[in-house]
Amino acid sequence: MLTSEPFDPERRRPTRPRTPGVIALLTVVAVIVIILRHDYWNWNTPHPLLFGFLPAGLWWQAMVSILACAMMWMMVRFAWPGELEDEALKGESRRLHDEPPAAAADDEGRKENNP
Repeated sequence: MLTSEPFDPERRRPTRPRTPGVIALLTVVAVIVIILRHDYWNWNTPHPLLFGFLPAGLWWQAMVSILACAMMWMMVRFAWPGELEDEALKGESRRLHDEPPAAAADDEGRKENNP
């Protein structure tokens, strides 16, 4: 089962079209994050220390992690394939409504016995 919520297409926010410009921008952001992740320039640099004790490489990785989080948020927000999710939810809804009640109960029983 994909979700326990009933499928209601009217309640969902409309998906935005993934334009070539958005895809190109997100690709550039991903490449930048990958390049920044491999910080060859900080390998042998213990200074500057952030807060007097955190080496440059460690705080650099923390900043890159925050940047990667922002990048993933942008990818989900602007390039999520909502039509694929809708199709999967419709299929799951059809499966649940077309299935006889005994088969559905048997399926739930198997799920409870096999964690």
